[in-house]
Amino acid sequence: MKKHEIDFNMLLTKGNIIKEIKDGLLFVTTTKRLATKFDNKNMKLDSYLYLQDSFKLPIRIDFTVKIDSPCLYLILGNGHLSFGSHCSDNRRIDDIIEPNYKPRFFHDYIPMNEFVDISVIYGLTSMQILINGEERFYSEKEKYMKSKLLKELNDTGFKIKISCAKRVNLFIKSLSVTEYEQMPEILHSNMELPKALTRNEAVEEGQKPNFEGMISLLPSEIQNEIIKTDDFLRKLKPMKFKRILDKNGSKITYLASEYGFSYSAYISNDIMYHSLWWYIITNGKPEFWHRKADMMEATLNKIAETSPEFASRMFSNLTECIACCPCLAKTLYEFNGKKKLACHGMIEFKMCVSDFADVREFINIVNELIVEEQLHNIEQS
Repeated sequence: MKKHEIDFNMLLTKGNIIKEIKDGLLFVTTTKRLATKFDNKNMKLDSYLYLQDSFKLPIRIDFTVKIDSPCLYLILGNGHLSFGSHCSDNRRIDDIIEPNYKPRFFHDYIPMNEFVDISVIYGLTSMQILINGEERFYSEKEKYMKSKLLKELNDTGFKIKISCAKRVNLFIKSLSVTEYEQMPEILHSNMELPKALTRNEAVEEGQKPNFEGMISLLPSEIQNEIIKTDDFLRKLKPMKFKRILDKNGSKITYLASEYGFSYSAYISNDIMYHSLWWYIITNGKPEFWHRKADMMEATLNKIAETSPEFASRMFSNLTECIACCPCLAKTLYEFNGKKKLACHGMIEFKMCVSDFADVREFINIVNELIVEEQLHNIEQS
């Protein structure tokens, strides 16, 4: 047995990663959207921490981490594990040698803003995942265990990488890697493992969702921000927002159809994210798809008149197109001399009080621009 206690200075970065060591903790964040659909052999995760060394199976990876928003990724070889993901994420695990890019779930839940201990054992005949000592996954039938490539790849060793979704604040308290000459002892509970969260459990299955119920599992401060934003949007004029609740209780949409504008909150038990965009109207053939309006550049320029930092932040938060599939919805925006190809022209926001404030301020500026346009039209008539 050989245990490697990883010095944070040994962790290298690739791509759009910020790394900082402070007060004994390693802080990490990603500044650009990751390719995390894990369903295309040509789409590779391109921003991550990694160790220069390679490691051989059997192997145990132990790390103590904290994130403030979904989600965290551990990559070994060609496979990955997701932790703290939204319930709609259906690719939380894939094989380290022969990933099949099909939905595979395990109960990857971790609380936000709390340190958790994660242990992953990749043995030659069994695999296990533990979170805070609780067994979350166990298997003796992983594809890599019977792969003809295992011996060749294991002789070379596997690379370990760690990453997180864009703008997630990831803190790592400790990281160790243990290589074994023989299979490490795995204490399998033989009990039924906790089920993967694949829906918002705040809404009873088969029941019609209601607004208060949908958000009831979220932290109280986030519930308050959603309620505050709900009140703001439904009172706004001249923009008129209609609230639509997804039948499964996982999405709250606010639609200002007169202006082709939408804001949505995606709820997953006690975590969520939210986004806004000028949506594409897809009636008819693709060549006739269009937006009623797209005021993104005008809004950014308007904001920049009084708050250049806020405008730059919103431009940075645009969801980058990563060419994950053929798409007619990507949109090129230009601001302050920079260009960005955005997926669906969308801005995504985190589960934090400051991002809700950004949403309300951004939409308020859009509303002001609409008022200015209406006044201009009246003057011209």
